[in-house]
Amino acid sequence: MKNLYFPINQGKTHILGGIAAGTLYLHYAGSVDEDVLFFGGLIFGAMVPDIDHTGSKIGRAVPIIDDMISSVFGHRTFTHSLLFLILGYWLFHIFSLPESLEFGIMLGIISHIFLDMLTVDGVKLLWPLKTRVSIPFGVKTGGLFEHSFFLLLILLIGYTGYQIYL
Repeated sequence: MKNLYFPINQGKTHILGGIAAGTLYLHYAGSVDEDVLFFGGLIFGAMVPDIDHTGSKIGRAVPIIDDMISSVFGHRTFTHSLLFLILGYWLFHIFSLPESLEFGIMLGIISHIFLDMLTVDGVKLLWPLKTRVSIPFGVKTGGLFEHSFFLLLILLIGYTGYQIYL
């Protein structure tokens, strides 16, 4: 029987997490100029931190960069840190991308890091410090809670999307 679960390591939960963060923002906090760029940025940003993991979708898409980052930093270190967020923010000010895209990417990265903080392994949010940040009794990637959370994200996106656009 085909596996119907969607584990984080396949990127699907992170993508939904980014979209959910975006719909929550739009519903409760504000608006953006270009929705398509914003949601494209959310999806891209939600995948970017896993550029340090050779098995990730984005890692397989750019294997040379993935191999370099993975071998130098390891997984869930630099690309899952506040320093990475600050570097991204700084780069956006240099390259001046559309604001909706920049905001979407940053919010997607933040949602990715937050979701990984919910796991047993956590993240090195304060990298280069070695301390891992996670919730007590973190969730096992691919476990029942994650699959339930995946479905909850779908419902959340549906609800907030309905409130925003219909």
